[in-house]
Amino acid sequence: MDRRTAHLAAPDVVSRLPLADRQRRVLSILGDDALDPALPSFRVVLADEVRRLFDRVVLPLALSSWPTLRDDGFLPKWRGGFELYGALGLSTMVTSRKRPPLVDLASRFLRACGASEGVVVAAGRAAIPVVFRALDRACCERVALGAAWILVLDEALDEGLAGRPVDEQKAIMRGVLHGLAPTWSPSSVQTAARFTRAVRGRCVGAADVAAFDALVVTATAWVDGELHGLSGDIDPDGTRWRQAGVTGSMDVLLWAVGAYAGDLERELLYAVAELGQIADDWLDLEKDRAQGRSTPATTGHWDGEAMVAVYARAEAALQQLADQAGEPEGGVFRRLLVRTFRGELQRMGRVLVNNP
Repeated sequence: MDRRTAHLAAPDVVSRLPLADRQRRVLSILGDDALDPALPSFRVVLADEVRRLFDRVVLPLALSSWPTLRDDGFLPKWRGGFELYGALGLSTMVTSRKRPPLVDLASRFLRACGASEGVVVAAGRAAIPVVFRALDRACCERVALGAAWILVLDEALDEGLAGRPVDEQKAIMRGVLHGLAPTWSPSSVQTAARFTRAVRGRCVGAADVAAFDALVVTATAWVDGELHGLSGDIDPDGTRWRQAGVTGSMDVLLWAVGAYAGDLERELLYAVAELGQIADDWLDLEKDRAQGRSTPATTGHWDGEAMVAVYARAEAALQQLADQAGEPEGGVFRRLLVRTFRGELQRMGRVLVNNP
């Protein structure tokens, strides 16, 4: 029996477990097999680019509306979430059926040469930044702003407006999704509005603007679902309101990499976002119950089996992406891709566990 499902022989009611056990459960399901820094992976390429994008594109913009950000508790969680979402956006460019010809040519050449994992990673570290920085810099910056926007919108909802009447929160957040925020509102809300304006400012042409306006519609459904939960309303379908956030947030990344993304990329991103949301809800049970907030975790709809199933769905989509990119089963590039993906999810789990 797989280590991720071995503990599921008996009914698995995560909502009844103490926090320490839930933390262990998250880490157990996501695993730790890809975290050894001695194992080659594309992490070294993605991490360098993601950190550079955060420091160059995101942080200066955020500090202009949130001057105390470096001293507040959100910054480590923001960086941690950004590492995952930013890496997802950039890796979509590399695994896509429409990936840049330079990437496809390099993969074919290294495969023909029988290059080792270490050689492939070294080549990637030299070549991939050229793709990210020179060939499609605008797309990478869209990914950075979109990934940051997702996370700060969530923070504004979860913490920035906590305690205010739901109708007031709804009105403020709908303004935020159009780039507006009251001058008295907390820094997270002001910053979320600023990032709305920045993301919309990256639209190119009428079709792109229309696609962004569609994002605002899905993000509004996300906000409304979150506020239903904050009000203690029980989701009639169990997970519909949470799924609005899962799909709405990932639609931002899909918009950012629209030239590369297709159905498989969408499936992978949705599954990864759902994994993160399930883990976050498991870890926030006490806080959510204290606030009278209803989530699929507090109602028991997201149990241990749910997280295992979503993990399997994400891995299946990843394997299909590797097939789509023409990477053979057992090939070096494919092994590195899977290890990198697993490592990013495992780091996400540790960020969530360490920053409750």
